[in-house]
Amino acid sequence: MTEKAIDSPYVVWDVKGFEEELEQLLTVSNTKIYRDGEIIYLQGQKSKEFFFVRQGRVKVSILRGDGSEKTLSIQEDNTFFGEYAAFDGQPHFATAVALERSEIARIPVSGTISLIAVNPTVALLIISRIARKYRSLGFQVEGLAFLDAQRRVARILVSLANEVGEQEEEGIVIRKGITHEGLASLTGLSRVRVTTVLNNLDRADLIKKKRGELTIIDLEKLHDLLEEIAVSQVEKIPL
Repeated sequence: MTEKAIDSPYVVWDVKGFEEELEQLLTVSNTKIYRDGEIIYLQGQKSKEFFFVRQGRVKVSILRGDGSEKTLSIQEDNTFFGEYAAFDGQPHFATAVALERSEIARIPVSGTISLIAVNPTVALLIISRIARKYRSLGFQVEGLAFLDAQRRVARILVSLANEVGEQEEEGIVIRKGITHEGLASLTGLSRVRVTTVLNNLDRADLIKKKRGELTIIDLEKLHDLLEEIAVSQVEKIPL
């Protein structure tokens, strides 16, 4: 596998090096259990707290009135979300939903500010997490603006392979229940377009599809495709 991606919307353990600060931060929090499919907050709501996934999975996405959705991030254990609305006083621009039974710490801004006054390094923990998400959102905007359908899918597969992939004999396996619909939401494409791209990559022996998981057979060629190096086996898909 290549060096871990920093542009993946799939956010896993991201407080390494700040374990002591995290422990202090959680002392001012309250924990709540959310059921699978339960809404944690809605876009448009204001908030004086942000959140930390003690255990579980949370999807943060922008919803439209017509039912369409753009996934911004999928949060796993030991990750923060909802920081923007908590600190800038503006409403949430996205909705957060538990993807499974999840134990979520709700961290009040007031308690956080008091803690930072005692230990300023806590602020570095929060800033570093916000910076990581800002970078991820920047990559997503770049993909929407400049990449065609095939390269959008290639980018998300490369990112997921590096972030959550498991190296096995056949290749790098992504076992996160990533559906075609989920990939469509992550890439800003239609489900039909994503399916077409995946089928082409499968026929070119770059990936192998299986229900509930994907295997990246040739990560290097996916990188080549993303870097706009010609890959003759893969049919080009026009926008």
